[in-house]
Amino acid sequence: MDLIPPAAARYPLKMDTRKPDNAAPAAEDGRETPAPLVSVCIGAYNRKDTIRECVDSALEQTWKNKEIVVVDDASTDGTREILQGYGDRIRLICRDTNSGICPVTRNQAVAAAKGEYVAFLDSDDVWYPEKLAKQVAFMEGHPDIPLCHTLCHVIDGESRVVGVRQDLAIIPKTGWIFERLLDHCWITISTVMARKGLFAEIGKFNEGDPYGWLGEDHEFFLRVAKEHPIGLVGEILAGFRKAGQGITASNWKANPEPVPLFQALLERRDIWDGVVPRRRMVRALTDKCDENAWFYRNRGENARAWWFVRQALKADWTDRRAWCHAANLLVRRTGKAKR
Repeated sequence: MDLIPPAAARYPLKMDTRKPDNAAPAAEDGRETPAPLVSVCIGAYNRKDTIRECVDSALEQTWKNKEIVVVDDASTDGTREILQGYGDRIRLICRDTNSGICPVTRNQAVAAAKGEYVAFLDSDDVWYPEKLAKQVAFMEGHPDIPLCHTLCHVIDGESRVVGVRQDLAIIPKTGWIFERLLDHCWITISTVMARKGLFAEIGKFNEGDPYGWLGEDHEFFLRVAKEHPIGLVGEILAGFRKAGQGITASNWKANPEPVPLFQALLERRDIWDGVVPRRRMVRALTDKCDENAWFYRNRGENARAWWFVRQALKADWTDRRAWCHAANLLVRRTGKAKR
C-alpha cells in the first residue's frame, strides 16, 4: 500500500509564491531575503578530510532554492577553518564545546533552519546533484507524507563506490513501515528529507542515553513511522561513507546489531504500544541478540557471545536460539578445559 486514505489536512502544502520555485533566494535593497524552501542540515566534528566534499555536494545541487546550515561541534583539526572559507555560501554555527553526540548538532541545525523542508547530510557523506530536486518533487506530490528517503551507494574512504546500502528489491516501499523498522533501520539519515513541521509534532532527535550515542536516528524514525507513512524515492541519490570507527562502530554491544537500543525501546511503550504487541518487541530484541551471538561465536569471542545469550534469556527465557548458543558455548568451554 503506497498511501494511507486521505488525512491530508495534517500536512497541507503552503502556496509558494516564489517564482520560479527552484530559484535561489536573493536579497533586494530594502527587502528581507525570502526564506529558502529547503534547509540542508549538516553537523560536523573533526572531519577535515571529508567536509569539503560533503559541503560541495550540497552546494552543487540542481535545486537552488536552499540554504546550507552547518553546525561545527568545536572541531580541533581544521574543520572549522575549512567551513569558514565558504563565507556566506553557508550558515555556519560554531559551538564552543564539543557535545560528543550527533543529535545535538542535528537538533541545533533544525532549530536554525528557515526552510519548509529540512534535509540531513552527515559530514562524511555526499549527495548526487539531483537529490534535493527529486525529493522536493516527491514531497510536493505526496502531501500526506512528512518524511521521505532515498537509496544510496556505500563509498569508501577514497569516495569509491563499493556497493549499495539498501537494495531496492528488499527495502520497504512508500507506506506504513513501523514493523519493518523493527527488523532493520532501512533509512539512511543522509538521504532523509522531512517537513520542518514534523519536529513540532514528533519532537527532536533524542539526546538522552542510550539514544544520543546509539541509534537516535532509528528511534526518531520509529516515532515518525508510528504516526505516518514514510516515503521512498527509489533512486540512488547519495553516497554513505563506510570508513573509520564512529561512536556506534566502536561499541561491541551494538555491533553488528544495536542490542542496547532495542533493550531501551522495549521499555518505551510510547513508541510501540497500539502498533505492535510487546511480544513483537521482545522478538525484535532476541533476533538481534541471536545475530550478535552468532557473530562473536564465529570470531571465537565467546565471552561477548555469552553476553548476548544472557540478554536474550533475560528478555525471553524460552528463546530456543539462546539456549542453543548456550549449549554450544558450554561445549566449547568443556572442550578447552579437557585439553
